[in-house]
Amino acid sequence: MPYCPVCGKEVSEEDEFCSKCRTSLKEPWLRPVRRREEKDEKDEKDEKDEKDEKEEKHEDDQAGAITGGLVVVWLGVSFALRNMGYYPWADMGGVFLLGIGVILILRGLWQYSKSGVLDHGFGYLVGGAFVAFLGANIVFDIRNTWAFFVIGLGLIIVLRALMVRGSNPTP
Repeated sequence: MPYCPVCGKEVSEEDEFCSKCRTSLKEPWLRPVRRREEKDEKDEKDEKDEKDEKEEKHEDDQAGAITGGLVVVWLGVSFALRNMGYYPWADMGGVFLLGIGVILILRGLWQYSKSGVLDHGFGYLVGGAFVAFLGANIVFDIRNTWAFFVIGLGLIIVLRALMVRGSNPTP
């Protein structure tokens, strides 16, 4: 039900003047308004969508904070392992990269498990695999497989792009 924009008295859609304050309700700049408590379906849908977006952003912020925290923890663990003599200083960068790669892979798996859509975690999975392999090359002094890994990574990206293209019909 509409209300007078000046005094707030309830008026009908057909009224030309407010019965309380005599304000003209037919002027384009003085249309009857609805009270804030009255919400139509569109307002409720907009509020629900806005709430869902805030929840998604909160989840993304939470996932980013967890990932960042794990990176800092891994940095501390890798320094502690180095200080205890588990590996030489020359391997420190490789160990750190290997851990970062694993963290990114776990983040990709988490994204995939939440949505069930591989696209949501694909970048983390591929990037994490690349970083982990780079770290493993440094730690284990692997030199012969580097080129094959890069070729394989490129093929994975191309195949994934073709799979996504094939699943989406062209307009």
